[in-house]
Amino acid sequence: MQKCSKSRSKIKVSKLDKLYEFGYACYMSSEQKIRLLKAKVAVALHNELGRVPKEEEIEQVTLLARVMYKAVLGLHYKRSVQKKSGQLAIF
Repeated sequence: MQKCSKSRSKIKVSKLDKLYEFGYACYMSSEQKIRLLKAKVAVALHNELGRVPKEEEIEQVTLLARVMYKAVLGLHYKRSVQKKSGQLAIF
């Protein structure tokens, strides 16, 4: 382990807890969650496209993200619940 040189001052950075970052989502209303998702999508699109995304693009990608979340994680969760209860998974 190397020590910092004496000429440089130490920079204190708070450690971010990933679980805490998403933990506050349970206290948000559904409208706030959608606005937060749209903001994250807008930032990601701006990063990928290199320009400010249009409202239509943000809406389309947000809708796609919500649908994919339900399609992938929703079915996975339902199937695991059915397996635990002993039901036969149809899908």
